[in-house]
Amino acid sequence: MSALAVIFSICKSHLVVTHISDVLEIFMSFLTLGVQAHREEYVLNEHGILYEGVHKHITSRPWHFGQFEDGILDICLKILDMGASYHHGSDRDHCWRNDPVHVSMVVNHMISSHTTNSIMKIPENNDYLKGTKPFSWNGSIPILQQWYNGRCRPVRYGYCGSLASVMCTVMRCLGIPSRVVTNFCFPCSTENPLGINEIFDCTGKNLCGKDKLWRYHCWNESWMARRDINQCCGDWQCLDPTPLETGRGSACSGPTWVRSIREGELDLDYDGHHMFSRVNSNYVGWLSQNNGKRTKFFCDTWPCGQRLITKSIGSEQFEDITGAYKYELGMMKVY
Repeated sequence: MSALAVIFSICKSHLVVTHISDVLEIFMSFLTLGVQAHREEYVLNEHGILYEGVHKHITSRPWHFGQFEDGILDICLKILDMGASYHHGSDRDHCWRNDPVHVSMVVNHMISSHTTNSIMKIPENNDYLKGTKPFSWNGSIPILQQWYNGRCRPVRYGYCGSLASVMCTVMRCLGIPSRVVTNFCFPCSTENPLGINEIFDCTGKNLCGKDKLWRYHCWNESWMARRDINQCCGDWQCLDPTPLETGRGSACSGPTWVRSIREGELDLDYDGHHMFSRVNSNYVGWLSQNNGKRTKFFCDTWPCGQRLITKSIGSEQFEDITGAYKYELGMMKVY
């Protein structure tokens, strides 16, 4: 275990990240988790599991976060340096680095949304011949090292699972508890955030030409207290580093308080509308007729967010956290 990991395991006070000359302090927001097993899983554990497949047949594969490996802290601080202008224009006083909300936004942006120095690129049209196959990665360390040693040029290529996992590594290294979440049945349509419309001909052929519903999608959750929305205690915040079309261009999402997604408090937080639609969109099928008219022949009100899972604490099994994002279909909300 590295010296940084030892610091995490013995520290009893709250510290923050500020990197000014020779002074380095680390976030200890994970202490608000309260339970030691949670701290060990979401900050100290260097090994994780990514879940893929479909909600009725979930597959898994291991991932090495390696947040305490030699040199990783320097790389994480370089990421903050490169992304410093994202929200603040200038990083002269480093004052924003004592706020986990702004730190998380910078890291989220740097994973794949930065125009020139993002950590990883997603292949366009699934063309990865000029780089590494997205699903061949099994750890964050080679990705971060390649980015750092390659003059901060984007690593080619990744997918949602690797992007979320690299972000998890960076956040854990900085002392912010994080975990990777998989959402099964994910809408990727920008036409109507709360409705996925598919058009078919009489033979059943999809006339849209592009899938609007992915089998699964991975994002990151980080634990922090949100002073910007008057939170006095820590809670899980959703951060999606994968750039997705939002109607205003391609961008990452979050942080969004997970509870606000479940309660439908969409104006409370960053990207609340987008995150809500990703677990609550309807799916509508239309039949295109010869006269140019369309007839609705199918509507599913529960297709998206059919299951949301993450790695269980101290186990290789998954934990179902769907209830944290949405109420059960037909369940009455009690005020």
